[in-house]
Amino acid sequence: MKTTWILLLVAACIYYAFAEDQAKNGTDVKPKKASRILIQEEKGVLILKKSNFDQALKQYKKVLVNFHVPLSGESHSLSLEFVKAAAQLKAESSKIRLGVVDVSKEKDLIKDLNMTGTPSLRFYMAGDKWNPIICPDLRTADHIITWLKRKTGRSAEPIKDVSQAETFLMAEDLVVLGFFKELDNEKAEVFYAAATDIPNLPFGVTKSRHVFNKYEITTETVVLFKKTKKSEEYEISTETKKEDLMQFIKVNEMDLVMEYNGTTSARILNSMVPSHAILFANKSEENFDKIYGEFEMAAAEFRGKVLFVLINTDEHRNGRMLEYFRVRYSETPLVRIVNLTDNVQYQMQSEEVTVDKVKDHCLTYLDGKAKPKLKSEPIPKNWDKLPVKELVGMNFEKVAFNDNKNVFVMFYAPWCKECQAFFSLWEKLGKVYEKHESVVIARIDSTANDINVLLQERNPSFKFFPAVFSEKVVSYDGERTLEAFTEFVEEQIQLAKDLKAKEEIERAKYIEQQKLNEKKKDEL
Repeated sequence: MKTTWILLLVAACIYYAFAEDQAKNGTDVKPKKASRILIQEEKGVLILKKSNFDQALKQYKKVLVNFHVPLSGESHSLSLEFVKAAAQLKAESSKIRLGVVDVSKEKDLIKDLNMTGTPSLRFYMAGDKWNPIICPDLRTADHIITWLKRKTGRSAEPIKDVSQAETFLMAEDLVVLGFFKELDNEKAEVFYAAATDIPNLPFGVTKSRHVFNKYEITTETVVLFKKTKKSEEYEISTETKKEDLMQFIKVNEMDLVMEYNGTTSARILNSMVPSHAILFANKSEENFDKIYGEFEMAAAEFRGKVLFVLINTDEHRNGRMLEYFRVRYSETPLVRIVNLTDNVQYQMQSEEVTVDKVKDHCLTYLDGKAKPKLKSEPIPKNWDKLPVKELVGMNFEKVAFNDNKNVFVMFYAPWCKECQAFFSLWEKLGKVYEKHESVVIARIDSTANDINVLLQERNPSFKFFPAVFSEKVVSYDGERTLEAFTEFVEEQIQLAKDLKAKEEIERAKYIEQQKLNEKKKDEL
């Protein structure tokens, strides 16, 4: 024990002697701090991981984090906008930083943060790891910057006089102006909260008596101005919640009919109204104005319940939308309702686009009685018992692409009068070949079943699937009479026999060649 104390005393003397010597040289003796881990950046965006996440929140007091999902087109687009926003913040010498977490690699971090559901944008302030602000759907760099500025500073521009109000209204086609007796009362705070979460619109606020009088406002009210004119008004009460005001603004910021394009797509997809009635029509057609007018007149009745959208089929950039909704150009104009919460589609059962037909379709949909457009209808119980076989999406390929059967198919829409006129004729053709060993006469509702066959003609259309090994399709464009149909089928039966005979020869040659190749390998 005595020896231990002597050793400690000697060590202390050495330390203080060293300290005194360092002091004389102007050097303090302090324990070294642990070196800080350098956080990697890519194009101005912090690359965050479990190992540096806590440090980033301590080092930077305000961090907007994008929880990135690789292979997601939407997430990729947001990442590109994040880079633009980061550059803008840096140019403005902002203390706010942007960071990204790759959720596919940082699963332990996601678990630690108790994140459930789809990862999102989260804003961390003052190093608080457990209480981030869940961001609204921010899709562009401008929206990201606006949201951050409104969240950390002033969310609405103070309007002090009529001249400033007029300038503010001319800044954008659509602006929001709040009229309040005091700018810091409870009602105004609801307005500021809503303004923060709608970064795509300019917000102004005023208590000026002259501005009140100019725009004939007498109570505390929020007004939407479109092209400097009053469009919609919402009187705020002490019961008004942020969500109520946001609903009013987001519903009424939309035109009665929104045309889908690069400028409007984000607003349409972010709409608080999940049910969209979409008109697919060609704007260059002669009757477009009439069709659009009918569609627009129906829209007013459903504002806030159904968002009306136009997709111009003559715009080549909308080709992907037609592909996504599986709409054929030849089918247009048509109206289809889609529910964005489950992506189920409901096609209007009519060839004509009229006010009454569109209204009826919307009312049927809202009542829960509309027939959804499925990838396939159920296979009918006795689908193959009658002369004309009833095909659906689930059995179409098995029947049509059968190398032992020649299948002649009528593609129809159940509400199409021209299609209905052909049903009896098609039945007669079915009876002609009812006992034929290799011919099948069939029909399919092309509006209710998705199939992998290119259909460019208007309904009704007719296609022949010959009994060959290759998946061959022959379109019929001849006269639509029983005699003409019969003559066509007989001709195609013979052509199919000839083609199949050639295919069998080629298949035999191929099999023989494979055997020779295998034999050579064995010899080697």
